[in-house]
Amino acid sequence: MSKIYRTVSHVDGYNGMPQYEIKGTKIYRTVSHVDGYNGMPQYEIKGDKIYRTVSHVDGYNGMPQYQIKGSKIYRTVSHVDGYNGMPQFEIKG
Repeated sequence: MSKIYRTVSHVDGYNGMPQYEIKGTKIYRTVSHVDGYNGMPQYEIKGDKIYRTVSHVDGYNGMPQYQIKGSKIYRTVSHVDGYNGMPQFEIKG
């Protein structure tokens, strides 16, 4: 399964441990997530867009929060903390 890591341009700083894990089209927190493990999917992948699920800790949001470009994940303009043109996460695996 693919793991998602923070990049050096993440707003909360780099973290060499995987923050999320991709299982099918769902994204789950890993045990090394800064806010702790959560067994419910936090995000869902639809095409190259990533959306919050209803089990997201901050609630559901029908707008895409992130966009996948290659192995990098970027904030979208509809992200709750605003757009960021730098990659926030990287997919490895």
